[in-house]
Amino acid sequence: MSKTLNLPKRVGPKPDTTHGLPHSQVTHHGPDHIVDQMREWAFTLPCVENRDSLVSVPGARAMVMHDGAACNHDAFMIGREFAHIHPHPDNSSMHVQLPHDDALEVVEKGWGEHHTLVLAGRRPVGLVMVFSPRDEVELDIIKTILSRSYEAVTAQKIAA
Repeated sequence: MSKTLNLPKRVGPKPDTTHGLPHSQVTHHGPDHIVDQMREWAFTLPCVENRDSLVSVPGARAMVMHDGAACNHDAFMIGREFAHIHPHPDNSSMHVQLPHDDALEVVEKGWGEHHTLVLAGRRPVGLVMVFSPRDEVELDIIKTILSRSYEAVTAQKIAA
């Protein structure tokens, strides 16, 4: 795993978000065809199952590692869930568990923000909301971020 994600700075204003629970993106969502591509890609990663999230709103789809897959259990947000994708109306923002420095980079470069529980001191840095991709270029960047989370769980590098 490389030391940094080396993300570009996100262009445009930061989306509006809620700061309680649920922690949601409320503006600047991506179009359905981009969001659909992201969901399809996310659930084709090896050993990733599409399940109900254990910690998110109803309808959120969790990226959960198959029970038989060897994993770094410290890289999960809960159980074997390392990310979940929010349903409409919060069209595909997601919460992702990342290594500490990657989470800081995602926030610094404008691709997401720390989870409300991190800001409240109830979770360590690493759990971030990643904003919904607005176009093909952003979709590739979001895949890079999700890939990093997957790599932290599996120690396997994948192409985004």
